Amino acid sequence: MTKQKDGKIIIELDDQELEEVKKKKEKTIRVLVFSLGGENYCVGIADTKEVIRPPDITRVPMAPEFVVGIINLRGEIISILDIRHFFGLSVKEKTKDMRVIISDVTGSAIGIMADEVKDTIEIEESVIQPPISTLKGRLAEYTKGQTRVGKDILILLDLGKILKCEEIENLRKGE
Repeated sequence: MTKQKDGKIIIELDDQELEEVKKKKEKTIRVLVFSLGGENYCVGIADTKEVIRPPDITRVPMAPEFVVGIINLRGEIISILDIRHFFGLSVKEKTKDMRVIISDVTGSAIGIMADEVKDTIEIEESVIQPPISTLKGRLAEYTKGQTRVGKDILILLDLGKILKCEEIENLRKGE
């Protein structure tokens, strides 16, 4: 209901209307949802450049286990990482659903293998919970949090932090 008092318009909202206004003001982040080793993960869409089908990948001798190899993407040489190895997750054979998530969050493009890219969705920041205590090792270190979407739990990875870790930084620098 609106009223006018002293030349000002006053809007009175009931509890339901007020809740709807609060929801609209709430910050959301857009994420890319993908699966790795049978689990659902997501990364901020702002951290991704594009998603491609896996092209022919050239193996790199003596590279760390999590480095699948390199590709030439429109004239740019890009390292392709399988972060399942990095996180100690089960590794899956290549399937038709696999994709490469290209990110340039560090200033140079790097590709991340995904078993399947599922969707892009918006998540309210307020529903993102801290990482669960049962996450161990690297996965715990590089997780921003998790949230429930429908019946699925999504683990929100910190892609920038992953790609800036010492091992990957050394790889980018050619060390």
